[in-house]
Amino acid sequence: MKKRWLALGLVLAMTAMVFVGCGKDAEEQGSVDSEETAVRDYEDIDFDTVTIMEEEVPLGSSVNNTNAEEMAMLQTVAHTTLDLVNQQRANAGLAALTWDTDLELAAAVRAAETVQLFSHTRPDGTPWYTVNPQIMHGENLAYGYNSAESVVAAWMNSPAHRENILWPTFTKCAIGIYKNGNTYYIAQAFRY
Repeated sequence: MKKRWLALGLVLAMTAMVFVGCGKDAEEQGSVDSEETAVRDYEDIDFDTVTIMEEEVPLGSSVNNTNAEEMAMLQTVAHTTLDLVNQQRANAGLAALTWDTDLELAAAVRAAETVQLFSHTRPDGTPWYTVNPQIMHGENLAYGYNSAESVVAAWMNSPAHRENILWPTFTKCAIGIYKNGNTYYIAQAFRY
């Protein structure tokens, strides 16, 4: 029980520090994960397992000098990123995604983990969705961007990321970021 409360406390502390969807200017190429689309079928969900590995989530030293004003700005950018994603969905004739606060916690964990291993595989070798398999059905990753517009543009220019953004059965989304020095690691999580 103590470990579960510690894990929840770490996630909540990280959540307070790391939300945003940032991008990088077009002339400076940031990175989007080039692996296959990270999406799973509803039938694949294990409703009995949630794994938040506090040992694997670096806190403190990598997120520093983040004041309330910067955090508010980062949260605004995260929601702006979702607005831009929803514009892309509207252009494709799809329903808008709504922000999901439960998914927000999972996205924050994934953003922090990508500092250690920029992959759809978690640092312990398990799949990305094991942070919370009950609600994580798709994922996009990126790092090195400094605006919502440029990260969404990069995702839309990548077939696998575009596919997740335009996946018709997704209904919810959240975006987490982990700041490591001057670099932002971004995780976009989707839910049916």
